Amino acid sequence: MCQKIKQHHILCCFVFSGANAKIWYHITSGNVNETFGVEPDTGIIYITHCLNYEQEQRYELKLVASDGKWEDQTLVIVNVINRNDEVPVFNQNEYHVIYCLFNPVYKLCKYILQVSAIDPDWEADQSALRYSLHGQGANSEFTIEEMTGRIYAEKKLDREKHSVWHFLVLATDENGEGLTGFADVIVEVQDVNDNPPRFLCATNGCFIGCVPENSPADTSIMEMIATDVDARETGKNSVLIYKIIQNVHNDVNLNLFSIHPSTGTIYNVRKTLDREQNDKYFVIVEAMDGGGLTGTGTATILVSDINDHAPIFTQTFYISSIPETLDINSKVLVISATDLDMGENALMTFSIVAGDDDHRFFIETDKANKCAVIRLKTKVDFEKPQDRHFNMTVKVEDMNFFSLAYCVIHVEDSNDNTPDFFPQFYDSGTLPENVSIGTVVTQVTAVDLDFGSNGQFLYSLAPESDPFDQFLVNNEGWILVGDALDHEKCSHHRLMVYATDMGHPPLTGSAVVLLTVQDINDNGPEFEMSYQPVVWENDAAPQVIPMNDTSLLLHAKDRDTVLNGPPFTFQFLSESQENQSGFNLTDLRNGSAYITALHTFDREEKKIYYLPILITDSGHPPMSSTNTLTIIIGDRNDHPHKAGHTEFIMSFLSLVCTAVLVAVTVWHQKGTTRRFRKNVVYHIPTENESWENIRENVLNYNEEGGGEQDQVRKQYLNEFLLEPQKLTCPIFRQTICFYPVEYSIIFFIWEADNDTETYPMDTLHIFCLEGLASSVGTLSSLESELGENSFNYIYINECGVRFDKLRDLYQQNQFSLTQLEQLEIEKGRTKKYKSVLDQKTYG
Repeated sequence: MCQKIKQHHILCCFVFSGANAKIWYHITSGNVNETFGVEPDTGIIYITHCLNYEQEQRYELKLVASDGKWEDQTLVIVNVINRNDEVPVFNQNEYHVIYCLFNPVYKLCKYILQVSAIDPDWEADQSALRYSLHGQGANSEFTIEEMTGRIYAEKKLDREKHSVWHFLVLATDENGEGLTGFADVIVEVQDVNDNPPRFLCATNGCFIGCVPENSPADTSIMEMIATDVDARETGKNSVLIYKIIQNVHNDVNLNLFSIHPSTGTIYNVRKTLDREQNDKYFVIVEAMDGGGLTGTGTATILVSDINDHAPIFTQTFYISSIPETLDINSKVLVISATDLDMGENALMTFSIVAGDDDHRFFIETDKANKCAVIRLKTKVDFEKPQDRHFNMTVKVEDMNFFSLAYCVIHVEDSNDNTPDFFPQFYDSGTLPENVSIGTVVTQVTAVDLDFGSNGQFLYSLAPESDPFDQFLVNNEGWILVGDALDHEKCSHHRLMVYATDMGHPPLTGSAVVLLTVQDINDNGPEFEMSYQPVVWENDAAPQVIPMNDTSLLLHAKDRDTVLNGPPFTFQFLSESQENQSGFNLTDLRNGSAYITALHTFDREEKKIYYLPILITDSGHPPMSSTNTLTIIIGDRNDHPHKAGHTEFIMSFLSLVCTAVLVAVTVWHQKGTTRRFRKNVVYHIPTENESWENIRENVLNYNEEGGGEQDQVRKQYLNEFLLEPQKLTCPIFRQTICFYPVEYSIIFFIWEADNDTETYPMDTLHIFCLEGLASSVGTLSSLESELGENSFNYIYINECGVRFDKLRDLYQQNQFSLTQLEQLEIEKGRTKKYKSVLDQKTYG
């Protein structure tokens, strides 16, 4: 049986047959180390432990079978077959050898050592072992003979690079195909003095020493450490000796530094190091080993600073000027100092130690730039004498020393004060409006606390407070009347007086002067409005003449105050002859009067009468003025036409031009008349036709009325729509003398004929002109009340026979005394005319 069989491997099975027998199996002997086992029920023999040929080659097992009453036994022989199950074993677990290099030619000793191993298997072939290397340097720096186990060095070994080599040697049986055993091999390379000393700078700043200036002699500065890669334990190869081969000398050619030969420590020789003179030195050091090999390195010696110098101001005196308007925290002066020391020893602090008892300034230290800024802490005022000059002492100090300097600060005046009036309001009382030019109103006074030109100022008046330039102000502050005063223009003056200084920029103060202008009776009464009364010729007399469309009374007004105004008195001038013959003036003693026509007038004899009326006010003393009332005689058509004759002389050229102009005008007028005649409907009311009939048949254009007067016009309008129309304004003969009305009618007709988008062509356009007697006070609808019209009837009389009907319509609106009374009552003026209504008489 092969010894490689695993545990519990079944070897064989024994079976006994019986009808009702229960067989039990067990091994009674020969089972060495309980190597085998049997299943009691089935008789299966199996291996319980691994078999080892080197320990047991044959087992004789006695197997018994029993049914409880009877038993039988048999002998089971197990032969163990040998196999390769033991690894080769070296005669040493670890091989340690020292490899040497011969000096001075470093001749290579190639052979190092020989290893040996055996195969512990029974009857193993020891010559079938094969050797090999594995690990560090295997098959490169080191090789081994496969059959003999001799190890050789194939390359030159350098102890400084690799002082110890550690690798494995392997032995494999069955000619390298079987099991493998191993052992450790340690090769130490023996040192020789083949490396000089070196100063290695592993990091930045190595071989840099620092010594404070003025340090005592023999102060340790730094160590210059060199390394020798040769082995120290082999002898003198790595023992180093230091010396300075390039030193630094002072002024008398003495060395400044020394070095300890064994430790490499560098010392200063004398107390002569001054950083302010030289802050860095370079020294070259040599290191020599026991074999005579040398190496050099450079030592950098830095001289550190100590606080041995005081800070000094760059100036002993500082002078600066600032305006008094300088803002708080603003820069006033920059001071600076120097210190030959460095670092913390040169950190300076500035302070004000004298001259600023009121703490008007403070100082900010700029340590980085070794300076300080003096700034304003509180506002200064040049107007205060103690604020005009400051003489301060400043100090700069480091940790051990200080120095002083002096600062003079001058404060300059600025235009920071506005001229102030005392008081700011002046009540100059009352002046009559007839005072003479140059009269003193009052004197104003202003004060400016600034100095020089900043404190000088001029007075002026605000133009908006004196729109009529009636006042003046001089440099002394006297306000004078510069032009005539007029109570009627302005009864109360509020003058704004300015005081503007001459600073940059100029500042202005102001005050208010109040003045009341007293009214005097310097204005005569005048008509309340422009009256143009009309008296129709041939009218019966006597009659009261209407002054306008709304009133029969004549009123007056006065631009003076009520103390010098109404009530007014009216009278004719006695020198006027025509007043006594044709008119009578009645003064109602309440500020109004009326005029009565005493007889019938004929316009052909005289068209206009001028009545001078003297009106007197109630002032003290009273003042009168003459106002002329123009009375127009209205014309009636009471004379037939008569032939006329006019002679004039024209040149030939003028005659030709006139003929051409007449021809063009006639041609154009004919075409225009022809075009518009068929499109225009004229309606002249009959003598007894009422306004209601006109509105129903002509003006009211709807389904209920208006058709009677528009039958012919409608077909004309249809023809008009078919014809292309030229949008030009027609030219009519200027037969209507009141030309504004004529132009309005022409424009209305042209607009109605040509505007085809706004209204249908068969729509009646209505335009109405009304007077001041309208009940609505503006353009009214057709239902407006027909009051007294403001149209001048005299113009209608001049327009010819074609306007007789229109003139007759207006002549029907004659005023009677009762109508006059009712009109005045409706207008709310009953109180004014009460005396007239009571007397019922009109002179």
